[in-house]
Amino acid sequence: MSGDEGRETTNTAAPVAQLENEDLLADSFRRLPALPSSLLRASLVCKRWCRVISNPLFLREFRAHHRKPPLLGFFSRNFLGSVEFTPALDPPDQIPASRFSLQIAGRGKVLHCHHGRVLIHCQKEQQLLVWDPITGELQHLAFPPELDGKIVSGGGVFCSSAEQGHQHGACHSDPFKVVVVAEDRNRFYGCVYSSETRAWGNVLSIMRPGLTRVSPTCPSTLFSNSICLLLIGLRTAILEFDWGTQNQLAIIYLPLDREVSSDIIHGIFQCLITRGDSGSLSFILLTGFSVLEWKTTSINGDGVTTWMVGNTVDLRDLPSDHDQWGCGCGCAFCI
Repeated sequence: MSGDEGRETTNTAAPVAQLENEDLLADSFRRLPALPSSLLRASLVCKRWCRVISNPLFLREFRAHHRKPPLLGFFSRNFLGSVEFTPALDPPDQIPASRFSLQIAGRGKVLHCHHGRVLIHCQKEQQLLVWDPITGELQHLAFPPELDGKIVSGGGVFCSSAEQGHQHGACHSDPFKVVVVAEDRNRFYGCVYSSETRAWGNVLSIMRPGLTRVSPTCPSTLFSNSICLLLIGLRTAILEFDWGTQNQLAIIYLPLDREVSSDIIHGIFQCLITRGDSGSLSFILLTGFSVLEWKTTSINGDGVTTWMVGNTVDLRDLPSDHDQWGCGCGCAFCI
């Protein structure tokens, strides 16, 4: 009987074979956090891992698995006229502010950032800039003649790819659309630009209610086929430009009394327009320590919208280690 009889042996071939299986590697890599450093660090381990991670098919599957990319930061215009980037992530995922910068001649305003593109309004030149910070591509869009001399109230930019199963996150070469809402003393206007046709569509308009203006503190909200802006004045309302199903501008009045409308005008209350779980329009009001919500339930044949009270949250009832609260710019802060 040899000395090797009865001795247990360990088979290391199976784990090694699993590591050699690129399908299993890709399945594991898909579960990494959707942060800038995750795939970069993994790709530096060896050439095989780098090949798997750099495969375009894997990158599409990675984006589909995580659905939404992380928020890297936000853009704003500083007093020097430059569009500056403020990172939102901590190291090692933090993107340096100097990585994304754009010099603008004259006065400019960042209107929107979505699907990897930034929309900027240059007031002096009366044009829009569509900027891709990743590639550095910058496109200049002249306003349609019907909007000459009008004041730009809001706008948005979004990917318009019709590819089946398209996942937003790397839309740099995909077509896009730009929506702009403008105003003068008597009317509001809406128009959509398509990068595929390189042309603006028809300009739609609606009568402007008396003694109303677009709120400078409530951000415009872009949905799949519409954009909403808050109107403040004697009555609070939502201006909706629907270029999809309805192809029209509409004014939707909110069920708020004059006292609340006055507090919104003076910045005492903060507001947000969003979509509810069922796709209905939702209006959120931050009043001191309470968050109130209204939802649309129906729109009759005359265009009159019915609202119902949704959720109400008292911020003081939320479990927290913080002892102070504050609000501003549509956000609640705890200290």
